[in-house]
Amino acid sequence: MQHISIGNALGAFMTQNGAVLVCTLAPELMGINKLPASVSELAIRRATHYLGEALRDYLVTGPEIHYTAENSDILTAIGFRPEKASRADNQQKYTPAQNHVYAHQQQPPANNRPEIPAI
Repeated sequence: MQHISIGNALGAFMTQNGAVLVCTLAPELMGINKLPASVSELAIRRATHYLGEALRDYLVTGPEIHYTAENSDILTAIGFRPEKASRADNQQKYTPAQNHVYAHQQQPPANNRPEIPAI
């Protein structure tokens, strides 16, 4: 469901802003439709890298993140709840000690980092 919701929202965003976005990424995307598939895929990856950098920069300085009203309604209807509401419910159902134990169990152990094989 999340995939569909995000896909729909991005589709609407691209309908409104796609031309500006493509023009911004033109140095990476010029002539992409005439390139072999493997080369065009690399161009898409480079353009995606720029989008990732811009998103990271925005998240550092941007406003607090919220669901759109449409997504919130959809997620609530199928049983998912915004994190704030879920936290409030759990705080009422469980003791602070139980909440602490659960939160601690959700954190990955610091000493179990995957080893990178030597080359």
